[in-house]
Amino acid sequence: MKNHFSFIFFVLSTLIFTACLKEDLKTHDKLLIEFGSACGWCAGEETITISESKIEYIRNIPCGENEGQTKLSRTYNSEEWEGLINSLNYDYFLTLDYNTCNVCVDGCDEFIFITKDGETHEIRYTPGNEIEGIESFQEKLYELLAGFTESD
Repeated sequence: MKNHFSFIFFVLSTLIFTACLKEDLKTHDKLLIEFGSACGWCAGEETITISESKIEYIRNIPCGENEGQTKLSRTYNSEEWEGLINSLNYDYFLTLDYNTCNVCVDGCDEFIFITKDGETHEIRYTPGNEIEGIESFQEKLYELLAGFTESD
């Protein structure tokens, strides 16, 4: 009987701990930023995905002599995160309506997707275009992307 209580206590403790752990993971996913470019034909796509604690980089070239996929990641500290978030006026970002489709005719598009509390707003624009009101944010995104492509 004593073993049953010990086993039940162990199972309940484990469930409570994992439930708390899952809740912590959900709170980190409240804001997710994706930035990159997509190009037609065999040029492929390059993306960084930024969360409060991690940056992931993916380059995918679907065909040609450079065909292949590169995946890299690194941790992202709270000071870096705050600097990035402070350069963004999220409410202003939600008002932006850019949706080029250069990739539709074998050109390239840059994109920014921001997901906050499960809702995503995206913009697509011609590479290198400064978007009025988010220039500082774009600059930080370019720097983060360059940090992966320079070491590649």
